[in-house]
Amino acid sequence: MAGTHNQQVLAEHKAKFERRVTGGREFNKLLREIDAEPNRFVEDPRDGRRWWIYITLPRHVRETFDLHLEVLCLSASYERVEPRTLNTIAERLLEREARLDPDFAILLTPDPAAADLVRRRRGQLAILTVNSDELISGPPVGLRERIAEIMVTHDHYDLTLPVTEPAAFYGRRTEVATLDFALDRGQPVGIFGLRKAGKTSLLNFVEQHRTRLGKHAVRVDISGQTAEQFQLALLEKCHGIVRKHGRPVPRLMTLTRSGDPNPAVPVSTYWIRDLHALLDVLPGRLELFIDEIDQAWPGRSHVGAKEATAVFNSLIQLRGVIQSREAEGKEGIGIICAGVDPAIFERPLLDGRDNLLYKFARLVFLSPMSRDEMQEMVRSLGKRMGLRYRDADTIDFLFREFGGHPLLTRKACSAAARKRPGQEIPWHVPLAALEEAARIQGPNSPRSEVGDVLESFTEWFGDEAAMLPLLWSEDPDERTEAREWARSEPDMAAHLVSYGITDDDWAPRIHAMRALVLR
Repeated sequence: MAGTHNQQVLAEHKAKFERRVTGGREFNKLLREIDAEPNRFVEDPRDGRRWWIYITLPRHVRETFDLHLEVLCLSASYERVEPRTLNTIAERLLEREARLDPDFAILLTPDPAAADLVRRRRGQLAILTVNSDELISGPPVGLRERIAEIMVTHDHYDLTLPVTEPAAFYGRRTEVATLDFALDRGQPVGIFGLRKAGKTSLLNFVEQHRTRLGKHAVRVDISGQTAEQFQLALLEKCHGIVRKHGRPVPRLMTLTRSGDPNPAVPVSTYWIRDLHALLDVLPGRLELFIDEIDQAWPGRSHVGAKEATAVFNSLIQLRGVIQSREAEGKEGIGIICAGVDPAIFERPLLDGRDNLLYKFARLVFLSPMSRDEMQEMVRSLGKRMGLRYRDADTIDFLFREFGGHPLLTRKACSAAARKRPGQEIPWHVPLAALEEAARIQGPNSPRSEVGDVLESFTEWFGDEAAMLPLLWSEDPDERTEAREWARSEPDMAAHLVSYGITDDDWAPRIHAMRALVLR
């Protein structure tokens, strides 16, 4: 009887969906043609233009595309799909409903530009867009064919920008736990690592994670910013949080009641006063995420030593705010920052004077991924492309050659994916395809990206990079002597290990880099 009642409810919601959504009847026909079973139709209570549909694919489709759980579909009757609609899908999947596949979703929409929007966000989440108008008037294309098409045309490995969606963030569980622990206690932390090692992605993930926990998180990228721009950005974001929570906005000197800058007032003169006033009305600690922190170190900044010094002094003032509020028993600011060079917290002197940010933040070095984390990333992104990495030899090769560095690993997988014969799905990626990908030369190849990582490390830590030809020498006596020296003077080569250029015994961690060092 219960089953009969559930079937009746499903039929009622299905009929309502078909009446209200343009192309709804045709979409259900698309599902029936491959024996896909819609299990639920849920009208979004916050927006009547949205329906959530939970779909079970037939066995042969599940096995072909490795989609063994239910597939989520969002029907959004918007003339234009905005990026926030894709974020809404990602957030629903992030809820980790056990029956939902976390790597794939469908978007039913009348917006013909939605497919391009999804394509631009490849690497974040695999979403099949189905145009509702074309379902009515266009030639019939089966759902299986549609899934296959996006799997062979969207390269989810080819992602060079920082990850902004949790569905595209892999591993780093230890680092996330460390940052959670620090933020809960108000302890400043600096995250440092190689170029494209995932620092900004980690910053984005933790910021979003803390926001979901109800924390007051704000993010500022100080790359190219003046001190006044940094100060104003922080005040504006704090002002926005106060208004969002319905708190009374204090009278400020630098901002108007609506939160706009007050052009008649010099920001640098009053920003600390106004920051205190905003922190006083915030219900809890402010959590501040600062990217490109090394741009505040005068010797490293792109904006010049004078302006970098002004930003550096702003950070010193911020430290003073934290210390004074802590002394008074008030809620203050928890800071997480990221960069390449930890000199701002690591060096006791700046131009012969005490560095007042020395040891202000606890240092966390973001070495490349572990083998298990890298494997999770490779297999999950491959699944979205109809690729399989079931052979342990392929995972071992990737880890040996690229040491778990996320960008280098994805570049190799992207190059290997182009060797797929025709549009074969699933394609079990052979070791030979990866070996060939690792040998490719030229711009944007895995080899060139390895060179860029080495060049970046050399730029920041030239003395340590100069040791690599000795540490990796073909001459065993020379190699042994160099490694013994490195062990006896660990500070002289500390970043080689912490950044994952070498392992703990000074041997290459990214083996693809060795040929570039010894050539």
